[in-house]
Amino acid sequence: MSKKITFLILSGPTKEHIDPVRYISNESSGQMGSALAEAAVKKGYDVIFISGPAKVLPKYVKIIDVITALDMFKAAQLNFKKADIVINAAAVADYRPTKISKHKIKKNCTPSVMTIKLKQNPDIIKYCGENKHNQVVVGFALETKDLIKNALLKLKNKKLDLIVANGIGTFNSKNSTVSIITSNSILEIKNRSKNIIAEKIINETIRVFKNIKSCKVNS
Repeated sequence: MSKKITFLILSGPTKEHIDPVRYISNESSGQMGSALAEAAVKKGYDVIFISGPAKVLPKYVKIIDVITALDMFKAAQLNFKKADIVINAAAVADYRPTKISKHKIKKNCTPSVMTIKLKQNPDIIKYCGENKHNQVVVGFALETKDLIKNALLKLKNKKLDLIVANGIGTFNSKNSTVSIITSNSILEIKNRSKNIIAEKIINETIRVFKNIKSCKVNS
């Protein structure tokens, strides 16, 4: 019996704490990551699901909970080799504070203008793209301008097999408009539910994965 195809799906936001009650994060709800996991399971594939503190989580999937970008990176590294297809639908914070206060920062103890020093987080999807071995690596590009141009640059620079480009309006929305991009094709899906989009993304990743496997056999 052939081995089931395994997806590693990253979802949700990350939280980068400044003090015990304040943090840097974003508006990601985890809807798309959840929809991707459920679409993959529905088609009979195995799913390893890593999620930040999301509002929406998938059914019928074991969830690896993380908080920070570093947590997510470590969990992705641990599970990377188990996966045939990696999809990073998470909105991972690019930076984190260099220091986290042990106690709540009090307003009366700080100046009227406060500076927070940040350092760069690891680039999870770039790590996956640069270290893949007969695997398909899928990223997401959320942009406020030059969407397709920036997505194509990300596809190339991070050595991805496929990238899903979408605008900022996708946050907390049931419907979305996306472009599913490979090095030689662009498939645009306009104003459809995230469940339908997720199913199309899974189908496209499987197509690319089977093509890679076929090329390997015939080479």
